[in-house]
Amino acid sequence: MTIPASLETLLEILGPENTQCFLTFAQPTIQQYQHELAASLQQQDWETASALAHRFKATAHLYSTATLQHQLEGIIAKDIATLQHTDFLPQLMTEFQHIERDINIFLINF
Repeated sequence: MTIPASLETLLEILGPENTQCFLTFAQPTIQQYQHELAASLQQQDWETASALAHRFKATAHLYSTATLQHQLEGIIAKDIATLQHTDFLPQLMTEFQHIERDINIFLINF
């Protein structure tokens, strides 16, 4: 079975069983961050979005892509020009979908 690249390091650190437990526990939190980040960005609440991105980034590196990490850094920095770009929010949501897909693939196969 091919392990999603974003989860390889986590698997190496925790092993299969602990990775499964961690991801099962983390999934609702990831979804919550996704919804809260989307809402704060849509409302142009840059302070809240920055705080959320900062908290999420602390653990997201364990299961996310480099693209999402870069997007979170932009939110944290409150790069308004980037955040207001019409493609930013859809691309951010796509990255969250990639995380969810990768976690589901892992959980189904382990």
